[in-house]
This record gives sequence, structure tokens and C-alpha cells, in this order.
Amino acid sequence: MKKVIIPTDFSLNAQKAIAYALDLFKNETCTFYILHGYHNAPSSSMSKSATQKSLDILIKSLELQTEDQDFYFEGILKTESVLNLTNQTQNIINADFVIIGTRGASSLTQLFIGSNALGLIEHLENSALIIVPPEYENANSKEIVFATDYKHTFTNTELNPLIQLVKLTSSTLNIAHVKTEESLNEEQHLNKELLRNILKATKHHFFEIELQDNIANTLYLIEKEYKSLGTMVILKTKHGFFKQLFRENIIKSLSEKTKIPLLVLPLTK
Repeated sequence: MKKVIIPTDFSLNAQKAIAYALDLFKNETCTFYILHGYHNAPSSSMSKSATQKSLDILIKSLELQTEDQDFYFEGILKTESVLNLTNQTQNIINADFVIIGTRGASSLTQLFIGSNALGLIEHLENSALIIVPPEYENANSKEIVFATDYKHTFTNTELNPLIQLVKLTSSTLNIAHVKTEESLNEEQHLNKELLRNILKATKHHFFEIELQDNIANTLYLIEKEYKSLGTMVILKTKHGFFKQLFRENIIKSLSEKTKIPLLVLPLTK
């Protein structure tokens, strides 16, 4: 059985993430844990009891909506931050994915300018994170791009969520080497071959793309060229490609450009 955590604030964008998750796992047996971190503050728009009622109504609605599917739903509400509640739940259930919607114009933008997604991308432990932008429309996209610089030694555990996603969507996986140097060094060659071996059960191919003025715009260029692209994928590392991407303030300029989900793979400790 698959297990998926979906934080919600009952917004339309949170509903978008739920809809994405229901479609992604439509052919699977799956339990969805719908989380709400309640803020006990004077500015809170609803009391905790009213919020619990809203969560109960949402769960009942989802059960009715999917009664012909092998889905199970559990609502969890605590007076806690979204990040802490998500990590607490993940430590207990070991979910396959955490899926979250964003308030802004794109997943990549919200990722870097501050939001619940920002906290999750930086501090979520031991789980793959899918960030769904509100503009995303499921068009049966059949392409996934995994962007890398081959400077990390991959593990099966790190790449397992990617392999799952490829199989769930029956997609072709495209591994994009973002060129930051003229040629690969020995370590990069070894990492590329390791990646090839781990992904051997998937339909995939490798390609190279020149680094643009920054990593973020390079990712946008990939999205622009792959018209049937359904998901962009990156691995969370503490150096190199990911660190540079996270550091780029120019990522804000993508707010009106990218409209596809972003999968962030966890780093094996």
C-alpha cells in the first residue's frame, strides 16, 4: 500500500495538490494523510473546533468522491507548524511522498521566496516532496526530466521515488546534465554510469544542456523545450547544483513561467 502525506489549508491550491495526488495514485491502493497545522493566534480565521469540522467534512467528501477506488483517508489536525506536523507524521508512517500545493504562480517560485514549501524543501526529513503549482493541468504528460550535474554519488534509496513516479505515470525519464564544465571528470563519469544502472528498469535517455546565466533559467529552458513535460526532478544535496539553485534570487523571475510540478528527492544520510 502506498502512503501519501498532503498538508492542507483548505485553499483551492491545496485542493489542487489533493486532486494531483488522487490522479497520480488512481490505480494504486493508497492511504492519504490529510494534515492541517492549526495556528492558535488571534488572527486565526477559525477556531480549532471549527477547523476540525472543516477537516472532517473534507475527508468525508474525498471518501465519497473516490468510493469506487481503493483509497483510505485520515485527517490529522494539531496545533503545530506545517513543517513540524509533516515531519512528525512522516517519522511515524514513513510515507512514500509528501505532496503540497503552493500559493504563488509556480512551484519553483514559492520554493525560493518563502512559504510552507520552502520550509519543507529545506527541512523535510526522509521523504520525497512534490510541489504542485496552481496553474498545473493534467494533460497526460509523458515526460519527466531529472536535472543533475553528476557530482553526487546516487543511491537506490534516493532514486526510488523517481522510479516510482516514472512507473505511476508510464513516463519516459530524461536525465539532463546541466553542463558547468567542458567535460566530465572521472567521478562524474562513474556517477553517470551508476545512475544508468539504478535506472535500468525505466525507459530513459541522457542529454546535455548548456548552463544558461543561472541554473533556474536553465531549468526553465528545459521545460520550454519539452512540451510534454509533466514533472521536473532535482535531488536535494548540500552542495553543488542544488545549493546553487537554492541560492539564486533570480528564481523569482520564474513566477510567470513554470507551470509543472517539482519533485525534490531526499538525500540519503
